[in-house]
Amino acid sequence: MTDQARRLEAAETVRSGGVVIVLTETFYALAADPFRDEAVERIFAIKQRPHDKPLPLIAADRDVVRRVAPNPGPVAEALMTGFWPGSLTVVVHAAFHFSDLVSGPGGRIGVRVPPPCAARALAELSGGWLTATSANLSGDPNPDTIGRIAGSVRDAVDLVLDDGRAPGGAPSTVVEPLADGVRIIRPGAVSSGDLENFLSDALGWKSS
Repeated sequence: MTDQARRLEAAETVRSGGVVIVLTETFYALAADPFRDEAVERIFAIKQRPHDKPLPLIAADRDVVRRVAPNPGPVAEALMTGFWPGSLTVVVHAAFHFSDLVSGPGGRIGVRVPPPCAARALAELSGGWLTATSANLSGDPNPDTIGRIAGSVRDAVDLVLDDGRAPGGAPSTVVEPLADGVRIIRPGAVSSGDLENFLSDALGWKSS
């Protein structure tokens, strides 16, 4: 099977409510349609993840995000323009209904447009959106090869896309835009200094 045929099969699996293991810009992740409650619930069960930790999302591009979050605010808009594609997850209010298991209080979602990678390509083929949580049991190390994914996780998904060793590195930084900067929810690939310098230059504000 060619790579393109594998990707098309994976996209059909996602669109039909299945779960796929796919490579992001850093590690392997569990990908599903974030609008399908049953698919998202499967990921929580596979990972043994607490339900009070919403799943992060990957979007195919900024336009996809703007269609569901048309009024993100000036800070979020600046961050999306300045850091995407990239490993920065931005918390925004979604005007469309996602699964309650990926949205936080008030319908907020955490989303990023990553650099070119298999997961972003799969999102483009699957309607624009994917869940993007690491393909591990909750609390285990992020897997950089398929062989390092727990057997129980591999056996529970519908399809595995093996693209060799992952690039690795820090996970995406997760930020919540504020009126005058950002709150860092999870440190990661984008440093607090980079965020502060960017916002200072772009908006004249500093992160808090």
